[in-house]
Amino acid sequence: MLWRFLRLTSLACLLVTLVAGTSRAEEKISFRLDWTVYGVHAPFFLALEKGLYKEEGLDVSIHEGQGSATVVQQLAQGQDQLALIDFSTLLFSVEQGLPVTAVMRIVSDILGVISPADAPIKSPKELEGKIIAYAPSESSGIAFGALMSADGGDIKKVNILSPATGAKNTLLLQRRADAIPGNINVQPAQIEKLGMKTTHFLYSDFGVSLMGQGAVANNAFLKEKPEAVRGFLRATIKALEMAKANPEEAVDAIIKQMPQQDRNRDVLLVQWQASLPGLSTKSTEGKPMGVMLTEDWAAMQDIMEKGGALKPTMKPEQIFTNDYLPQQ
Repeated sequence: MLWRFLRLTSLACLLVTLVAGTSRAEEKISFRLDWTVYGVHAPFFLALEKGLYKEEGLDVSIHEGQGSATVVQQLAQGQDQLALIDFSTLLFSVEQGLPVTAVMRIVSDILGVISPADAPIKSPKELEGKIIAYAPSESSGIAFGALMSADGGDIKKVNILSPATGAKNTLLLQRRADAIPGNINVQPAQIEKLGMKTTHFLYSDFGVSLMGQGAVANNAFLKEKPEAVRGFLRATIKALEMAKANPEEAVDAIIKQMPQQDRNRDVLLVQWQASLPGLSTKSTEGKPMGVMLTEDWAAMQDIMEKGGALKPTMKPEQIFTNDYLPQQ
């Protein structure tokens, strides 16, 4: 009788365990990158590889994107739940009524003007009479007018080429452009890998300070699954700290998921290391990782408006929230 009782008790415990496991099914999250893989994406892959998302009860899949303008549309349509989006693009998207919200800042002040080291351009005003190349939809191009104004330059005196997105590197390498605007944690490493030494100055060197990229959520998902968003951000912040401490491990996490990227390991490492200064801004220094400030968003809106790129109608509080970040 005792043996039979113990057997029934064991079966009951097993059933309870199975039911509990079923009730704790992982929440699926499709996370879309802003572009094809480059260095700043390393922490997300590190979080995946270290099981940090799983610890939060999340089943996260990471997908490459084809530019923030496309990615934010996919996010708004619910194809993805969270995405890495360029914040300049986000400003336009929210003004257009797309149902998305910034929930975490990743990097800021990464925009710069890149030129050959043997023919350096050191200020916006020096671009007068020169050729610069960028796609009109990219963030560095959107803010270019504000940059020229900040240095007293005349954008009408700059010869602007408008290649397809992703083609400007080739124009610089072929010396068909004197400079390109871009993210200093992306293009310089790519161009130098192909044999051209580069130099750059930052937009922020001339007072054009812009938050770069961050995690953005679909509003419906934000409302329906707030704890999943909180878990995703907790895990991502842990991974960011780990990636700061060990950049090589972070880059290796990309390669474990995408072995074809092994040939680009050196570029990915340089790109991630170039991203590190952008993890905080002057106004967020000393504050928790990922925090966004109303004044930073308002400053971005002002810069874009002065540059003639945007007529803001939305209040910053309608664009972002810190409510899903870990409370510290």
